[in-house]
Amino acid sequence: MRKKYSHDDIEKWADYSGDRNNIHFDKSIAVKNGLRDVIVQGMLILLDAKIALSRSIVTDSEVSFFIKKPVIIDTDVDFSIREVNHKKILTVHEVNEPKSVCVTANVLPQKAPELIDKKYQMRVSEEFVNNYIDILRKYYPNIQVDWILLDTLLFCISFNQQKADYFHRQALKLTGNNEISDITTFHVAQKLFIAKNMTNSSGLHFQNMSFIVEEKDIYIHDDSAYSAFNISVIEDEKVVFQSSMGCLTKLSTGYKGN
Repeated sequence: MRKKYSHDDIEKWADYSGDRNNIHFDKSIAVKNGLRDVIVQGMLILLDAKIALSRSIVTDSEVSFFIKKPVIIDTDVDFSIREVNHKKILTVHEVNEPKSVCVTANVLPQKAPELIDKKYQMRVSEEFVNNYIDILRKYYPNIQVDWILLDTLLFCISFNQQKADYFHRQALKLTGNNEISDITTFHVAQKLFIAKNMTNSSGLHFQNMSFIVEEKDIYIHDDSAYSAFNISVIEDEKVVFQSSMGCLTKLSTGYKGN
């Protein structure tokens, strides 16, 4: 599969997800962060990677995505899948530079994680969720599989609800009382657990689901911080889906780029 992401693609994803990080729209800020032009949102690239992988996931599985290099706007990229030792591996690379790998992903069979203490569970209004689903289906009608729909939906709801507080909290973690305008956050990794019953297109039943959201700091230095944003979905006393997203926050003046 070959893709080229335009300003319209970036704007559409920003409109749905709320991800309006300036490095996706302002070339001067992108250059300040060591990039040659504005970049495509990492989660938009991963959305297409997940769609490409969807036929390879038919049982309880763990999928690990790593964003090794940002995808620059209007750059042709190839999505390819190969099998090595019974493991599916996806690679996204620039067409003109095949060795320039932007994203990798591995798929492995995986048992369901242990159920987390119920006291941390919460529920989301089905009406609220359905409104998001209607918009999502309108914007991205090629999303057919339940786990991709759920993953995209939960990311966008969580990001829209907590993005301002999240970026402010990240800024406060870096020394020197830095302004939010001096801070840039990059999504650099995501690990998923997908239960077998989420690999079909039978439809999601949110009235039977509860959700657990956690944020963990992995490390904090003077000019950078790495954190994990985790979402678990519980249905019938089992974990049916889990997402752990790695986010790297850096001072713009300290970022060396790729």
